[in-house]
Amino acid sequence: MGSGDGIKMQEISRNKKVPKNVANVSDGSYLQTVIDNLPVALFAKDAGDDFRFVLWNKEQERVTTIPREKALGKVDSQIFSAEIAEYFRDVDRAVVKRGKKVVIAEEIIDTDEGGEIYLKTVKVPIRDEERDRTLLVGISEDITERVEAREQLKKLNENLFEKNKELESTQMQLIQAAKMESIGRLAAGVAHEVKNPLAMLLMGVEYLDSGIDPDDENIEIILNEMREAIERADDIVRGLVDFSSDRQLAKEETELESLINHILLLTRHELTRSSVSVKTTFDKNLPTALLDSRKFEQVMINLILNAIHAMKDIKSRKISINVSKEEIEEASLDVGARTARKFRLGDTVIHIDLKDNGTGISNEDIEKVFDPFFTTKSTGVGTGLGLSVVRKIVELHGGEISIRNRILKKGAHVRITLVAPRSL
Repeated sequence: MGSGDGIKMQEISRNKKVPKNVANVSDGSYLQTVIDNLPVALFAKDAGDDFRFVLWNKEQERVTTIPREKALGKVDSQIFSAEIAEYFRDVDRAVVKRGKKVVIAEEIIDTDEGGEIYLKTVKVPIRDEERDRTLLVGISEDITERVEAREQLKKLNENLFEKNKELESTQMQLIQAAKMESIGRLAAGVAHEVKNPLAMLLMGVEYLDSGIDPDDENIEIILNEMREAIERADDIVRGLVDFSSDRQLAKEETELESLINHILLLTRHELTRSSVSVKTTFDKNLPTALLDSRKFEQVMINLILNAIHAMKDIKSRKISINVSKEEIEEASLDVGARTARKFRLGDTVIHIDLKDNGTGISNEDIEKVFDPFFTTKSTGVGTGLGLSVVRKIVELHGGEISIRNRILKKGAHVRITLVAPRSL
């Protein structure tokens, strides 16, 4: 403490001896020892004497690297830089003027080594009636490690954000790669589907080229057939082009019945060539689903092609697609499972169930079907990306997908569950 600023202590008892192992509390050095061993920096200024320091403990020496003897009796401008001293002076005056505690969440003090120490400081004015003065007492906590940890966490979060963006980009590339594989498998079928309307156009042109009779009733029929052929070819080609386009997820409310019928058009040749019959059923008053229709086409096309492949050794090949709705009413559907966390009680969900009567999946493989690069097909037939990408697309839509073997009949049962858009 500064000269002339000893703190008077009241004696505990004038008549009793103090045990040797207990410090004499009337001794000012005892109080100084307590102050110096506090885990926080403690200082005091005389507000009536230009805010001169009258108290400066050991922790204050450590955080400021300024010895007590060089601080006591001095003002801020004599021991700190002009900028820092001016800041301290403005804060001190504001605290004394307000007459109550002020918390400074973060102060920065430069060290001699060129580093920085971060402090959380509480300043409070205290009236010293004995000396008729106001003391400004400050208690500072060194929060340097906390601030550095916060900055490190911030950098880690920024890095995680960048890595997440890279991962999303990679996932989209993987989805596109799997899509191109599906396009390769569909190309022959699409070409065949386009041949039929082209043949119809050619027959119409040849008929008209033979001569036009204004009274020929067949002309109107032929022109209508040619128009329908053009529209059919346009639908097929446009659908394939849209399906192959590379783009980010763009969800919009979609009618599932129309979407699935369009998907069956794209896969019709593969289904016909493999003698697969398809039965579709749709619940009445189905809600729309919030989908990126092109990405979801990729899901359904992949599942249909996989089902066709699974039935190659079956004589009577059948696929059923059933789309139904359900309102979640039981808590067991709402909690627990990591994959079902997006569904809540009261949600309306849409189930898309695709079943085939193929060979099914072996028990040892069924747990791995969604793993990247896992495939049950022969080498060169599949990359193993299909179902892992299918699951990723479904998850991007906030849904879930499961696959199991049918219990009463042979074949596999794939279920996709999507939540219907919630009403505002």
